Amino acid sequence: MMNQIVLRQIADFQMLNGSFNSNLGLFNGKMGIALFFFFYAQSVHCDLYEEFAGELLDDICNNLSTHLPITFGDGLCGIGWGVEFMKRQGFIEGETDEILYEIDMRIMERDLRRISDISFETGLEGIVTYIQSRINSSRVIRNRQPYDCTYLMELETACQKADISYNLNQYDMDEVWNRVLRLFSSSFTQDEKDSWKKGLTIIGANYE
Repeated sequence: MMNQIVLRQIADFQMLNGSFNSNLGLFNGKMGIALFFFFYAQSVHCDLYEEFAGELLDDICNNLSTHLPITFGDGLCGIGWGVEFMKRQGFIEGETDEILYEIDMRIMERDLRRISDISFETGLEGIVTYIQSRINSSRVIRNRQPYDCTYLMELETACQKADISYNLNQYDMDEVWNRVLRLFSSSFTQDEKDSWKKGLTIIGANYE
């Protein structure tokens, strides 16, 4: 009961303020807020929250810029992974290739041989996480992939050089989501009553 009160307070606050967040990303911006509202709408069976989540997603897609970093935490990889995760959860419908085309092209412009940051939030591991979600995305044409073979070979080589796993279960969407939730749970203080990250960790306790 207490958690439901907290979630409602978070939802009310974010309905008023979430759209003013200038960050589009997963860890600190509108993609994270949109995921909170999709999950919360599913939990309380309320179309209003689902519609607001859709509006946030539209705003994200309409304002994607080549100036955004390609990082997972607050950049294009996290936004793109969020879209794939929304589709996986049934929050959105249709193929994601068209939505994520520009992100895929931007990522392939990055010289993998020159990436020194290998972290999940801002480096190579985050890029791999997004790319694996795209490779495993369901498609009408199953053998169509957004990345060419040369790029994928270079990515695998970069992972081997950095001692990063390339094809393991850690890139399964459930595993990645649980990892994101753990990061969220350590990034807010208990007195942050209106934190959407807090809301997602509460909902995530029941995530399957």
